[in-house]
Amino acid sequence: MLGKSDAKALQEKLDLLQAENEQLRRKLMLLSGGQMQGSMTLGSLTSFGHTRVPQAQATIAGLSVSYLIVDERWRLIRMNSRMAEFLGVNKDVVNTKPPLAEFDSLDWAPGVFRTLLQDAHESRGEEIFEAERPDPVTGRKNFYQFKAVWAEGQGTVTVEDVSRLRTTRQFFERLVSPRIVERLLDSSEDPFLSHKRTMSVLFADLRSFTTFCEAVEAPVVQQVFNEFVDVCMRAIEANDATLDKFVGDQVMALFGAPLPSEGHAYNAVKFAVDLQQSMQRTRRLWIQNGLLPQPLLDKHPEILTLGVGINSGDMLLGMFGGQKANQYTTLGHHVNLSARLCSFAAGNEVLASLGTVQEISKYAKANPARIAIPIKFRTKAQIEVKGIAEPVTVATLAYDPG
Repeated sequence: MLGKSDAKALQEKLDLLQAENEQLRRKLMLLSGGQMQGSMTLGSLTSFGHTRVPQAQATIAGLSVSYLIVDERWRLIRMNSRMAEFLGVNKDVVNTKPPLAEFDSLDWAPGVFRTLLQDAHESRGEEIFEAERPDPVTGRKNFYQFKAVWAEGQGTVTVEDVSRLRTTRQFFERLVSPRIVERLLDSSEDPFLSHKRTMSVLFADLRSFTTFCEAVEAPVVQQVFNEFVDVCMRAIEANDATLDKFVGDQVMALFGAPLPSEGHAYNAVKFAVDLQQSMQRTRRLWIQNGLLPQPLLDKHPEILTLGVGINSGDMLLGMFGGQKANQYTTLGHHVNLSARLCSFAAGNEVLASLGTVQEISKYAKANPARIAIPIKFRTKAQIEVKGIAEPVTVATLAYDPG
């Protein structure tokens, strides 16, 4: 038999489990209740912790978010104009202190205010919920984040449109490193707005890749290509680059996008060296493991080596295309020149335009402590480029193959 102290401890555990179960039940009801016209996800499971936020409502007024405040009897006692507009009511309704339940009837988030406030009241912490609302006109998904806190006899709920943050994060987290995504979200930059920017663009592709594809089995091609992509993505993440696209065995990367950077040309060259060194090590493993057959190598010595072209200048950057097919990319003759330099480069070579060389020189003089690798160019040739009247001076980069 259990003693009184044991029975009391057991009852306390049961009460705690019951309270947690009730909280989870309310969350699940909130999720299922919105399935007809929208979908919801918990914004942060860690928000179930008990982070006390005293006097939260005192700091709300200056924020550009919607907010409402209820008293301990769950009566609406305050809201700002943004919340009144969000709910489709007159702001003056708070004068009569109506029950919150009269306004907690969003068809795409039923009961969201009371659910979060009840949880916040019990936990004395912050509760977060994120709801998805399809726009009835455009069909575009909008995302709203609800936050609730309870302190000193009052409950506060804020609602913020996080559509831009959510869309930006979802779009760019597959193109750039996480640190760039966070910097982008913290900035006021609208990456989807088309505009001109001074930046650098790089093209790199594998030499004789088509010949390789015709000479070996499909699983070998798949393995080699996948490893090539992995090498490129690691270099992108390490060098503040943005993936523009893969086109077959060619990769296109942007520097100075989505955020502007005065060191865009230097970062492009640093990326090129990193990529060349990694690819040369990878290619040696392909040869060693028999993925690149020796007879094929003897016949085509440059096969699966990498050629790189870099150019810098003013380019048009943004989201281009129609509703069904659009892409974040850059346009202009400077992009075409970079692609031309890539095709002109030999295997294991990095070619850059005079504009890129000048940008790096300027950046190195102003920021000598930020130059982590030796950079030496030598003039290679002048080439004719479609759309450019004068021949273009081309420089080749001297680097340690690693």
